[in-house]
Amino acid sequence: MLQAAIWDFDGTLYDTYAGIMQALLQLADEYRLKVDRQDLYRLIKEDSVKTAIQNFGQTLAIAPEKLSKRYHEIEFATQRDPQPYAGALATCQAIIDQGGQNFLMTHRDRGSERFLAAGGFLPLFTECVTSEQHFKRKPDPEAINYLVKQHQLDPATTVMIGDRPLDVVAGQNAGVKGCFFDVDQFHSAPTADIIIDQLLEIVPYFQAKN
Repeated sequence: MLQAAIWDFDGTLYDTYAGIMQALLQLADEYRLKVDRQDLYRLIKEDSVKTAIQNFGQTLAIAPEKLSKRYHEIEFATQRDPQPYAGALATCQAIIDQGGQNFLMTHRDRGSERFLAAGGFLPLFTECVTSEQHFKRKPDPEAINYLVKQHQLDPATTVMIGDRPLDVVAGQNAGVKGCFFDVDQFHSAPTADIIIDQLLEIVPYFQAKN
């Protein structure tokens, strides 16, 4: 039985990819860079936005840091009202009802906490780890290791839940279970300990087996 859920934010609890894609496409357009929308979406879902921006930089011969700064400016303006995935709030509440805990581990800044608060999620979370704490990026397990140690979590009953392979690998690198939220049916994390298509499917893993 699981007892602690460490959640990714973008693409897992909240559907923020419309804003992310809009920002990336606008960035490409500003530099007159032609990109295929479907290929770009698959890249950021199976790898990361950072990799997409690095690819832009290589093609344009521009420092990725410059492109990243502009991307975040655009994304901040476009990401105004993202909505949680179906069942997200009920899933977090069900984990609490079973005596479990929810944690957040995201590369987004503390804006993620504002979105969680607006959706009624924040009281259900024990701690939120964001980019402002400057942990190494997933799949490095540093942030997960911090949560496990800080809250004395049992790795055997802790799961990292995310929509990308790197979320799963980060969890497994920390010695916890990795759950892949295969919302796009990309089937890109075959080594995940748990694979779900809907968030509520994780709830039975937190229920005591008679």
